[in-house]
Amino acid sequence: MGIKEKKYPFNKKLKTIKFKAGSNLEAKKYDRHHLKWFSSEYSNCNFDFYSFLFYFEDYTIYKPHMNKITSWFSSVKKKNTKDLVLHFRMKNRLVWETHYKNFIKPKRYKQIIKDNFNFERLYIVGDMEKWKYISKNDVIKVQREISIKYRKNPTKFISADKSVEYMNEIIDNFKEFDPKLHHSKRFIDDFSFIRSFDKIMFKNSTFAWWAAFLSQASQVGVFGPWKPNKGKNKNRNLGRTDFPGWFSWGKIDDLLNPLLIE
Repeated sequence: MGIKEKKYPFNKKLKTIKFKAGSNLEAKKYDRHHLKWFSSEYSNCNFDFYSFLFYFEDYTIYKPHMNKITSWFSSVKKKNTKDLVLHFRMKNRLVWETHYKNFIKPKRYKQIIKDNFNFERLYIVGDMEKWKYISKNDVIKVQREISIKYRKNPTKFISADKSVEYMNEIIDNFKEFDPKLHHSKRFIDDFSFIRSFDKIMFKNSTFAWWAAFLSQASQVGVFGPWKPNKGKNKNRNLGRTDFPGWFSWGKIDDLLNPLLIE
């Protein structure tokens, strides 16, 4: 990320709270009530984190510190002010059953873009190598890749046919935008590319959320329901971020399978 390391040694006089988990999924039990770790009762404690990350997906934590956080990152060159950049992550989100519940109807996706942005060219930042129609064999290849990368994740795959149908419908509906794919082997390059735009749109990606946060773009559209498949008690508020220029788009009825959301 280009941020210089800064170490904070433990103060042996303070109580140390340790967390340990074998996987991120197991670690989520510590994250269910994440705000409590910021409360005053823990202000004089050391924290010892082992082999997992917390998911502090709460924009109100960062809102008071926007300028300070932005100062930690290298600046990005002049923004692209005429075009729109859309972060469109696929791979595991194309094949996992949990993400299938959050698929947006391709026609609605297209219409939402047209209703909310005036732009000359659509750029898409994603983890696919090419923006093209896919086949069943392409999906099977992704499934194999995901199975290796996320060995300990028990999430089931949807049928390859469903993945093919959805992706190809998206390709069809986005044709009129003549989108240009930006894909880099280094995630920081994609991150910086998103930051260089003045018009940004994304669904439920924290990667894109942080890029937009650091972009100071004048127009940022984030999927309002965020991750509706998690339910009201487990979902986070990033889809309702109210920074200057930000707005929420989409609703449950825009999902391909709204009845799957409890």
